[in-house]
Amino acid sequence: MRRPRRRREGLDTLSEREREILALMAEGLSNVAVSERLHLAERTVEAHIRSIFLKLGLPALPDVNRRVLAVLTLLRS
Repeated sequence: MRRPRRRREGLDTLSEREREILALMAEGLSNVAVSERLHLAERTVEAHIRSIFLKLGLPALPDVNRRVLAVLTLLRS
């Protein structure tokens, strides 16, 4: 009998690269600084950050800073 798979949520769904980028965001680095640190194109960093927001369930709302909420999610874990 197969065990049901545990549904992955929140930080568990992030790839290693996404976790690395989120950690650098928590250090206060901008997208440009993250891209320079990791030797990635800025657009690649932006794509990873969009994926982080999606995986953490942080929709784009005019009065909410998703970057801060993502970092808070990391710090609370």
